[in-house]
Amino acid sequence: MKKIVIADDDRSIVKLLSTLLKSEGYELKTAFDGATALKLIKEFKPDLVLIDVMMPIIDGYHVCKALSEGEQYDPVPIIIIMTVRKEEWDKRISQFAGADAFIEKPFGTGDVLKKIREFIG
Repeated sequence: MKKIVIADDDRSIVKLLSTLLKSEGYELKTAFDGATALKLIKEFKPDLVLIDVMMPIIDGYHVCKALSEGEQYDPVPIIIIMTVRKEEWDKRISQFAGADAFIEKPFGTGDVLKKIREFIG
């Protein structure tokens, strides 16, 4: 079973994605801030992380950077950034921080599933 961490401070998005991904057979853990996300990722060793940019304590960009630079997160999971920011600059920052993909909010659940399946099936 593939494992996913969802990190977003918007509880309605976490609930929506959790319901969707559990129904697709993924094992999940959730976080509502970046610090908790990093702790979960270290312990749970997910295959993929869905992470919002704007979160309390540590933002999504800094979580990505920590994952790509920290040996304690080896192997580094696939990282998909979720954000309402839609500028090309934001996509570049996401890539620079270590994200593998970028999903614009609001998103369709089908789009999220398609992106996840591209990476982990």
